[in-house]
Amino acid sequence: MIIDTHAHLYYDDLLNNIDTILEQAIAAGVERIIVPAVDMATSRTILELSSKHKMIFAAIGVHPCDVNKIKIDDFTELRDLLKHDKVVAVGETGLDYYWDKSNIKIQKQIFRKQIELALENKLPVVIHTRDSIKDAIEIIGEMKCPELKGQFHCFSGDEKDLECILRFDDFYVSFCGNITYKKYEGREVIEAVPPERLLAETDSPFLPPEPFRGKKNQPAWIVKSLEKIAELKKIDPVNLADLIHNNTISLFYKLI
Repeated sequence: MIIDTHAHLYYDDLLNNIDTILEQAIAAGVERIIVPAVDMATSRTILELSSKHKMIFAAIGVHPCDVNKIKIDDFTELRDLLKHDKVVAVGETGLDYYWDKSNIKIQKQIFRKQIELALENKLPVVIHTRDSIKDAIEIIGEMKCPELKGQFHCFSGDEKDLECILRFDDFYVSFCGNITYKKYEGREVIEAVPPERLLAETDSPFLPPEPFRGKKNQPAWIVKSLEKIAELKKIDPVNLADLIHNNTISLFYKLI
């Protein structure tokens, strides 16, 4: 069975059709879905969704593009929400230098703060790194301790970045539907990832795989990305799915 570790099901295109979306996911072999928040409002929404749907679990936190909106009191609420039974990670957090470079200092501060919350609650971190992966790796290296675990979601780094991440125990990478595009340039990186460090995700509703490009992505289509990874790594798709499933359960232990 497949676990989609990153799907934003609270966007209207998916939320308004949530029952159908989940039925299609189940039909495709998806058993569980981790929904990551981007701010406090979506953190609350995800917890409501997870209470209604057995297969939905939550990662809650503040996205780097939303750090300007966070208030001191939000951390008190976030700390409380992290105690919810279906919260399996802190995130998505991290750094994003693509949309805004004016607030890099506060992005780093909020990233570190959420890593501290993850350690306090014995949870992994889900890390966003758009145009910022080297700084994110540096911060993880600075704060790394045996208890710190996490996922570099929608991995876009090069082989040197991957080598740095692989030096950290219990850190994993995942790829999205864009790996199926003809102009995708990271095939060598996928080939270099040890299977025991891979996770699966869609980043729905973004980055739909071929042949669904141009549509809103959904968890059911995760199989297309897994097929491409199996092809590039020359691994039997069933064996790959089993390995990734075991990796996911190892990282997000509260899924059990």
